[in-house]
Amino acid sequence: MPLYEFECGRCGARFEDLVRVGTETVECRECGAEGARRIYSAPAPEPRLVKTGGALRQQEARNAKLHNRTKQDFKAARRRAEARRKGPS
Repeated sequence: MPLYEFECGRCGARFEDLVRVGTETVECRECGAEGARRIYSAPAPEPRLVKTGGALRQQEARNAKLHNRTKQDFKAARRRAEARRKGPS
């Protein structure tokens, strides 16, 4: 069942409803009047699953920075843990 957008001619309310294919009018959710007409709304944009070359390079650079920072943090935490384990000399 498709999701259509409707507009009531009596109260002006706009709403979406799941209805059978080809349905042109439904009952208004706001005022209950019969005959809210289906209107055509812009379709949702397609999701961008594939990045452009420039966007891909930027994402790879961000990933590399995050990787390096995480690696440095891990090494620092390991040094602190070893220092605590050895205790004061």
